[in-house]
Formats: sequence, C-alpha cells, structure tokens
Amino acid sequence: MTNGPCSPAEAVKRALSLVGRGGKYWLGTGDYRPFKPVPGDGEPVDLPWTTNNGGTGSDCCGFAINWCYKLVRHRPGYNVGSWSSCSDDINCNSAIEDAEHARELFQTVQTPAPGVLLTYPTIYLTVDGQRRQWVGHVGIVVGVSRCKSWLHDKPDYSLLDVVQVCGPNGRAPAAIATDGAIWTHHDHDWGKPEHRTKMLYPVGYP
Repeated sequence: MTNGPCSPAEAVKRALSLVGRGGKYWLGTGDYRPFKPVPGDGEPVDLPWTTNNGGTGSDCCGFAINWCYKLVRHRPGYNVGSWSSCSDDINCNSAIEDAEHARELFQTVQTPAPGVLLTYPTIYLTVDGQRRQWVGHVGIVVGVSRCKSWLHDKPDYSLLDVVQVCGPNGRAPAAIATDGAIWTHHDHDWGKPEHRTKMLYPVGYP
C-alpha cells in the first residue's frame, strides 16, 4: 500500500495542537478524515472525531496513530500474514505486529524520540474459564528533554512527555498532556515480553 504516515515532526505538531481542545474519549472511534465536509460551507475539516458504539469522539489509536500520523484507520491489505491478530485495520495490535514483521508503516525502536508511539497491545486471557480482555493503549511522545539517559533493559517512560487520549468513555477534553508513567506501570503489571510496551516509529525515519 501507499499512503504512508506523515513525518514524526508533523505528527508531534498535530498532537500538541489538539491538547485541551474539546472532543471526548470514546472506545472504537477516531480516524483521519481530511475530506470530511463541514455542513454548510463545504470546507474540509481535519479533526479525529467519529461516531461509533453509541458515542462520538476518539480513542487512543484514532488520535495518536490515525489522526496524528494522517493514516486512515481502515486499510485493506494491512498487516495480513500468519502473525496477524488484526488485519485490514490499524489498532494497537496491528501496529505492533506490522512493526515486528512486514514493516509497512512502522518499525520498533529502542531509544525514545519525539514522534515515537508508546504502544502496548490488547491482551486476551482465559480466567476461570472465561475469556477476558485488557484493552491496549497508545500515546505519542512529544518531548524527551527530561530524559538525560535511557536504560534499554529498564525503560522509565515517566521521563517522557506524552500526549494521549484515554478513557473512560465520555472523558473530556479528549487529548491531554501527561508523562508516560502509565506505560511504566503497565509493564510492571504485565511482565511477559509479548505484553510489554513497544516503541514504534515510522518506517523511513532514523
């Protein structure tokens, strides 16, 4: 497929532009829709909000991956392969799997930089005979000035400045500026390599 992501610098600029500027978190919503007309004037609108599952807004992926990086969510042919748990659409799992296999859009990196996506997957486990899920999450790094050194084997994501959209459903404003502590907490609770945070960067950028 063509239609790759914009540059990390542009993605960071887009992320910062939406901090505190309305919208709600809503799981299953959010996208890049550059040609959506505004009723009444026919001009395109470049905002992530979409409607799904009874609500209007954006989830973490719809914001950080799709809208910030200018990537339409539904991508026929994306992440198709024996490794795939989700194909034809971008979400946290398919972005990680793409970075670890086909590398169509993203690659994994070991050192944080502006534009890096902090991503962990949705986890599915059977507990007491019932299948349960813990939803994945992604945010975009917008600054690394507080990170004077980086331990690859013990990453401390709280040293990074991040913009993220996070739940619960209906929380507003959607995009908030935080540190990356929740990714450190996640990795503390979920120690298996396949469950831990991955840092993703667009293919073609160092």
